[in-house]
Amino acid sequence: MIYSKPALPFAQQVALLQSRGLLITDVAEAERALARLSYYRLAAYFLSFQTPGDPTHSFRPGTTLETVIGLYEFDEALRSLVFRATGTIEIALRAQLAYHNALLWGPHWYENPRTAISSHRFQGNLVALDKDLGRAHEMFLDHYRATYSSPQRPPCWMAFEVASFGIVSKLLHNLRSSPATKAIGAYFGVDDVVLKSWAQMLSYVRNICAHHSRLWNRTLTIKPVLPRRPRNLWPVTGPMPQDDRLYIVLVVAAYLLDAIDPRAAVTFKQELKALLQAHPTIPQRVMDFPANWQQDVFWQ
Repeated sequence: MIYSKPALPFAQQVALLQSRGLLITDVAEAERALARLSYYRLAAYFLSFQTPGDPTHSFRPGTTLETVIGLYEFDEALRSLVFRATGTIEIALRAQLAYHNALLWGPHWYENPRTAISSHRFQGNLVALDKDLGRAHEMFLDHYRATYSSPQRPPCWMAFEVASFGIVSKLLHNLRSSPATKAIGAYFGVDDVVLKSWAQMLSYVRNICAHHSRLWNRTLTIKPVLPRRPRNLWPVTGPMPQDDRLYIVLVVAAYLLDAIDPRAAVTFKQELKALLQAHPTIPQRVMDFPANWQQDVFWQ
């Protein structure tokens, strides 16, 4: 099949939406919204208001452009909240990964294949880390390169400052079980197996946020391992969270933030509640929020 859909000027895009039943009271404002967001980006949000299975993509009666934009703005604020939370977690993970392994294996432990479960992943992680190091020109890296001839790579606490969350999570995932991995897990209040899966999931979610992709009703393709016996406070309201919906991301983020800095966890929970209160029409069940979740002591 050959793609044959033509590009449409903003005015025709507005007319197309109106022909499908979307209520638009201010055409000029609609064109401005399409100019700054693009029709294609908004299309992911149109789906929530269109009749499922309808080949004409008709909107449910009474759907306004303002309602669609409201959902988009909610998702935008949600991504910002999650992005900031995962940033705090990433920094703590870098610090713990560097600290405990450096004490056990030495400052350049990440170059030691004996620390890795898979030699193949070990080599791939080094290649990826070298790319991050090659792109970085931080003063501390330039100083290391100008001062030391060996090892060529800097110690872990320098290298991890410029490593992506993805590389950090992969290094953790490939770490052989040791007193260091146990200590890292203990710091975050979970065992190392659970922490490895959480780091992978949060790296994936952070990437979604960084690329401004839809988050609110996404089905996770990288799923976290759910702890059987959490060491710290865990939600008790409702059934165990699903492993592929947004609610588990928020639970994991709040849990880890509470281990890292309880003040950050309180702020995160307050901002999440305020965001949902400001958008009362957003269907929370789609995100797997249980009924009365805010009354759970976990979210207090």
